[in-house]
Amino acid sequence: MTEKLYYEDGYLKSIEAEVIGVKKNGIILDKTIFYPEGGGQPGDTGYFGKYEITDTIKDDDGTPLHIIKGDLPSVGDKAVLTLSWNHRYQYMTEHSAQHLVSALLHSIYDIGTVAVHQGDGFFTIETDASSIDKEKLLDIEDKANEAIREGHGIEQKSLSREEALNLHMRRTIKVDDDTVLVVFIEGLDAVACGGVHLRNTSEIKEIVYIGYEIIRGHVRTIWRAGDAAVSYRRMNDDIVSSLSVLLSSERENIVANAEALSKEKADLSHSVKVLSEKIAELEYKMVGNSDGVITINSSVPVSSFESVIPESDKRLIIVVDSSSRFLFHGDKEKFESLRSSIPSIKGGGRGNMYRGSVGMDGETFLREAERVLINDR
Repeated sequence: MTEKLYYEDGYLKSIEAEVIGVKKNGIILDKTIFYPEGGGQPGDTGYFGKYEITDTIKDDDGTPLHIIKGDLPSVGDKAVLTLSWNHRYQYMTEHSAQHLVSALLHSIYDIGTVAVHQGDGFFTIETDASSIDKEKLLDIEDKANEAIREGHGIEQKSLSREEALNLHMRRTIKVDDDTVLVVFIEGLDAVACGGVHLRNTSEIKEIVYIGYEIIRGHVRTIWRAGDAAVSYRRMNDDIVSSLSVLLSSERENIVANAEALSKEKADLSHSVKVLSEKIAELEYKMVGNSDGVITINSSVPVSSFESVIPESDKRLIIVVDSSSRFLFHGDKEKFESLRSSIPSIKGGGRGNMYRGSVGMDGETFLREAERVLINDR
């Protein structure tokens, strides 16, 4: 039986431990400070002496199994077990922040939590709501940061099942054990949870609302907490500062100026498209009534020819542009013959219009295409 010291003191960073079991890819210790993956919180990483622990999971009976990279130690081996503390602390922070946000969603807006997940620098809360106004989520962000500044104590207690049920917590108890671990945020929340948490909301530092997505008909909200939230805020500030310089704009005018530039770009793109099609039309007309294989090494994108070459034109026409993109106007049999003879051709189409890339410079491609198609006549 492994002694789970992370429940006694979640801030222990290293202890001496002994191997009492060896599995295919991991070890079981007589005691551990490594939390196994569960409840949306990733497993801990670190070292057992010289052995690197890449993950901690629950064995079939729930015992923490420490996944080892490479060779395994033997039963009876003793060494210092050392946590990757920054990794652990960030997830403790996210877990505590998730409890706080879920508690506020429930108490203020009667929005329940269905599922949670902790990622690399962010955490998500899947709610039971099908829609949530952004203003409400920003209000939760404000209330959460207010609770951080107030410094509410966070405590985990082992209660009898009856005691836990009498608390009428916001979430049902997920385990069938006679004793239940309950996490309390002083004055704000009580919920059954077997994770590892901070001692006080003040340690969370900051919570930032990132956005949401719809999953299974529910709103899943996305958040950052702790150092990840601070980094996110500073990164956004750097982005805004850079955009302000690039656009020669005051911060409050950045969006309006960006929208104006976007419209200008769209107008220019439309003008370029119109001009490109006029050039394509001129280049198409310049071939006159030529027979045989007609090739055009164009100064504009081949897409400009799609509306220029009429379907009624029964000639075989090949256009290539400076990006080595091609347009083939002709019957499918001829195109397949060309593609089988020049392996660098990538693309396809239907009817009498085929498009793709040629994998060589335009002039070389056109010479090869003429040779293949003339010999194929």
